[in-house]
Amino acid sequence: MKKSYPLIPLSARALNFLALSDANDNGNSCDLVILKSSPSQKQLNEAVDHIAKSHPIMQSRIVRKRCRYFWQFDQQLFPEKRFLNWSEKYSSYEDWHDALRNYLFDDVIDPFSSSPVKFICIHYHQYCALLFISSHTASDARSGYLLFEQINAYLNSRSLDIEDRSFEREDKLFESCKVIAYFSASQLLLKNLTRPKKQVDLMHKRSDQWQVDYMDLGELATKKLVSWSKNHKVSVNVALNYILSQSICADKELNVLETMSVRDLSNKNLKWAYNNLIIVFESNIGGDNNWLEDYRQHLDKVKGGGYKTFQAQQEIQALTINLLPRSALKGLVSIYKKLFLKGNMILSNLGALEFDLSHLGEHEIVDIYNFSVPLPPAGLAFVVSTYRQKLRVSLAHRGDDVDPILSEIRSNILSIK
Repeated sequence: MKKSYPLIPLSARALNFLALSDANDNGNSCDLVILKSSPSQKQLNEAVDHIAKSHPIMQSRIVRKRCRYFWQFDQQLFPEKRFLNWSEKYSSYEDWHDALRNYLFDDVIDPFSSSPVKFICIHYHQYCALLFISSHTASDARSGYLLFEQINAYLNSRSLDIEDRSFEREDKLFESCKVIAYFSASQLLLKNLTRPKKQVDLMHKRSDQWQVDYMDLGELATKKLVSWSKNHKVSVNVALNYILSQSICADKELNVLETMSVRDLSNKNLKWAYNNLIIVFESNIGGDNNWLEDYRQHLDKVKGGGYKTFQAQQEIQALTINLLPRSALKGLVSIYKKLFLKGNMILSNLGALEFDLSHLGEHEIVDIYNFSVPLPPAGLAFVVSTYRQKLRVSLAHRGDDVDPILSEIRSNILSIK
């Protein structure tokens, strides 16, 4: 008997990303794998539809009823699939690779009219790129990776019996915030309202065109980061943000928005969940020689229970978002950015993802990584991950030239002792 799904209210996490993506005219994230050969179009069509049936959110669209936004399940709705051949379009692998990343900006998802996920297959001579482009409203950094794991299982004719428990009401998945969390969240919002805006010139020139730049720093960079973090008794993420602070703001202090997965905080197993399961929280980096220890303690506090304040803050914001029709979300976010965010950029790097597959079916993987559009006002989004111990950095931005930033990151990582 087919399970029936009622209307499910969007979580506070999803609502916040919904508003941000509408304000920016784009809220896409992308997971990309490059293969040395290609599965058949028939195999990929069948695999994507089969996987979608495991994740109700991939067969849902957003509707607004009774002053609230909901996911509406439709068993006839499947992710859009496109098959393209760019073999004659680009003269080099590097140009093709650059175009793959920037396809993210050419195909903006509207989760109100379709599935929040699109699948794109793009050939280039003997190579093939598989892209899952998702609305950030529906996905997080882990979501696309698990889809590739499921494709691998399908191509190997292996059954993958999973139950995605994330398409349930929030109160069944997570503990509700206590009064103290809402009090702390209100204090934080008041503090952000009254603080001065910090001007940090991250890009000398701004462009109207989104871009994603990508840098593979190799195994040595990973080893240096791990070694440095052990020597200083901090996590690799603290070490990484130290390098980023040295590279992008030198001796200035910068407010950044980071993300933390809440998969393990659920009352139910969300290992295989396709959903937005991240909490956004604020950090301060740089400013003097003593910030590193404070920053480490800040992250420890967030992971140890301090995330509740930011969870409550997202819920406060979600109340306002639910009250407004879609046409008013852009104005709401514009007001929120001016009053509260005041120059934040985003660093999506709390928790590096190591992908341990070398093949999808019989097809060798050349590379795999994820990236997303920048949502906060400063207009930069870093996503850092490793594959086969190689450190990769993607940087989404609206700058004419970010080579100086990427060069600084490379130099600072490779020069740490």
